[in-house]
Amino acid sequence: MTARGGSGALHLQVSKLLVGCIVLAIAATGALIVTLIVGFPRKPGPPPGTPGVMPGPPPDERPVAVLIVLTGLVVLAWLAALIVSARDLVLQRLSLAGEAPTAADPAQIRSLLAEVRTELAADREREWQAITERLLEYADQRETDGYLNGMRVATTGDPIEANVHPLRRPPSQR
Repeated sequence: MTARGGSGALHLQVSKLLVGCIVLAIAATGALIVTLIVGFPRKPGPPPGTPGVMPGPPPDERPVAVLIVLTGLVVLAWLAALIVSARDLVLQRLSLAGEAPTAADPAQIRSLLAEVRTELAADREREWQAITERLLEYADQRETDGYLNGMRVATTGDPIEANVHPLRRPPSQR
């Protein structure tokens, strides 16, 4: 389908999926309207609390359930039509920009995957080096702190109560 404007031409391609979604949305909307007209006719009755008139049976809730389901179907159908329309527009703009997805040969795909794998391996190696360096700095700092703390305790002469906890509890004897 082509629509012509004043200075240029607007080329609008309608996909089969978009046509199907719009047809489904229009059908769902029609079904909702018909259900509203047929399922909920106006029935004038006596006002509530009229003396001498028996109250009617409780209202049937099936039409309300059908109405809720059809309303959800209408919303989903129109949302699908909107999403497919946006998808078609994006694909059209990509094809106009010359960046339309084309089929690539398997050798080219393999070479691209090999490049990506080597880059990922190099990134992993750099991250591993950085983590190793940070751990070594932390270990050196802990060792220095422990040495200085030990020297401080040794020079003061005051016995310091050690706050040492065993890693494993001794087994209880019963």
